[in-house]
Amino acid sequence: MRHRKLLIVCALSALLVGGMGVAQDFQVYTNIAYYDGPEADAIKHRLDLFVPQDAKEAPVLLFVHGGGWTSGDKNLYGFLGRTFAQQGIVTAVINYRLSPQVQHPAHIEDVARAFAWVHRNIARYGGSAQKIFVMGHSSGGHLIALLALDEKYLRAHGLALNAIKGAIPISGIYDVTIEPPAPFGLYRVVFGTDPQQRRDASPLTHVGPNKPPFLIMYAQFDFPGFDAQARQLLSLLRQNNNTATLVEIPNRDHVTIIGNIGAPNDLTTETILKFIRSF
Repeated sequence: MRHRKLLIVCALSALLVGGMGVAQDFQVYTNIAYYDGPEADAIKHRLDLFVPQDAKEAPVLLFVHGGGWTSGDKNLYGFLGRTFAQQGIVTAVINYRLSPQVQHPAHIEDVARAFAWVHRNIARYGGSAQKIFVMGHSSGGHLIALLALDEKYLRAHGLALNAIKGAIPISGIYDVTIEPPAPFGLYRVVFGTDPQQRRDASPLTHVGPNKPPFLIMYAQFDFPGFDAQARQLLSLLRQNNNTATLVEIPNRDHVTIIGNIGAPNDLTTETILKFIRSF
C-alpha cells in the first residue's frame, strides 16, 4: 500500500507554542513502509513523517512510542509530530512489532530498520541525514537508548553510532535483568528468561566511551525506580566521558511527561528543542 500525503496548514503569524517560536506550515506523509523484506508487517513496519514546509537540511527526530513493548501505536502520537514539525524539525513517528507476537530482539531490530530508512531517505524530504536525533518514551526510551549504546543493531545496516546525533530517552527503562513487581512476568514475555539475553537487552550493559550525546528525562511523579535508573545511566555515561544531561520534569507523571508535549510553556518540549538546537 502506498503511503498517503496530507497537507496541514497552520497560521504562521498567529500560532505560538509557549516561548518556542512561530509555528511553521508542514506536511504529513502517513504509513510509509520502512521495511518490506521477509515477514514484513503491513501495520507495524510503517512510519509517519511530519515535514516542515520548504525544509532544507533540517534536523530530524525519530520517535519510538511506549507501551511496555506490548502495546501502543504511532497513530496516538500525531500531536508530537505536529509539535516538532511546526518548530522546523522533520519528525518520524514509527511503529514496531510488539510482544507477545515477537520477542527481543525483534523490537530493537525494527527500530534500527526504521532509523536506517530515515538515514537513507530523509534528504528527499528536506531533512539532514547528519542531524538525526532519536527519542522514545518508556519502553520506547529503552529501545532508543539500546540503539544508541549497542552498535550491533545499526551495524547490521552499515551504520555506526555516530549516525545518531543525539538520544533523548524519556521515562525509560535501562536495566531489564530484574523482573519488575508489576505487571508480573512482563520481562519474561518480552525478553525471555536467559540471564545473558536479559543483560544484553539492557542499555546499561553497553555504556562505554564514544557514545552519542544523551538528554535523559523523567517525571517528578514517575513510576518507582525510574529516577534511579535515569541517574545510573547518567553516571555511567559521564564516567566514560560522554556528553549527558539529566532533567527531572516537575509536576508531571509517567503519562503527562509525554502527553503534554506541545502544550504552552511545556518544559519537556522546551528542553527537547533546546537540546536539538544546540547542535
